[in-house]
Amino acid sequence: MEEPIIDSLRQVNEDTWLVGNLLISRSTGYSDASTWFDDCDDASFTVSIAPTPPPPSKPIPPNDPIIRLVYDAGESSAVWSLGKCAFCKVKLYAKNTTPEASTLAYVREQQLEFKLPDTLYQAESNGRSYLFLSRVPGRTLAEAWPTLNEAWRYHYVNAVVDICKSLATGKRSRLEGVDGKHLPEPYLIRNGAEEKENFDPQNLLRGCREMGMDCSEFVFYHADLGPGNIIVESAPRTGSVGIIDWELAGFFPRGWIRTKFRISRGLNLPDSVNDKYWWRSEVQKLLGKHGFEDFSSKWTDWWY
Repeated sequence: MEEPIIDSLRQVNEDTWLVGNLLISRSTGYSDASTWFDDCDDASFTVSIAPTPPPPSKPIPPNDPIIRLVYDAGESSAVWSLGKCAFCKVKLYAKNTTPEASTLAYVREQQLEFKLPDTLYQAESNGRSYLFLSRVPGRTLAEAWPTLNEAWRYHYVNAVVDICKSLATGKRSRLEGVDGKHLPEPYLIRNGAEEKENFDPQNLLRGCREMGMDCSEFVFYHADLGPGNIIVESAPRTGSVGIIDWELAGFFPRGWIRTKFRISRGLNLPDSVNDKYWWRSEVQKLLGKHGFEDFSSKWTDWWY
């Protein structure tokens, strides 16, 4: 039996860790042979295939100075920060879905005006994916929100709507990921369906058509643009943004763009915010002004 995902990253010693069948090693100073260099800590990190059998390991100790858990989605995924410049994302691999690294490569080719993480290393083993990504400088919009005045909040609304418009210039004839594989969009699988993870395009298309969306062509969309996936400057000056977590991005009906903001609680601001719905409410209203359709009421009728 594989250990739970939350326990999959383990310590061998103070400078070596195991995750799946991979070994992560840290050394002081710069090394040409390393997978990445952390200039903030003057340390090189190298990811390689672990030996067989792997070395003895133990759970990551509390308050470890190098490894820190930053996200835990129960049995499906977890993310750790490694030093100051990188993250390790471990998740269950949904069959025949597009790897996030492939999507990042596609988006980078478009040369759009926002920041992206770099893919440092990727692997799959025993039904899990292991993705190492660079850190996009700044902090999440969710973290920054309490410190932002109204002008800056609306600036980021406009910035994200502009990003949605730019991404949507990419078009395909099928509902698919950038590599032609499936998109793991659970909101397009009807509530109570027997196959809750049947992400076959025809299965997802069925709901889109029943809602009346135009399915003659499909546009590129990052379908998880919540405040936790938008990176802003630590102190806003230029207003630049970065976008992370591209595992739910691909070619959808254009009608899904605004609709997803209307229906997804995952795009809310943190519960500690007075109006946690403000972000997605304002984004969807501005998308409406730019001609994006709203199928939320039809989605509700279809979903339930």
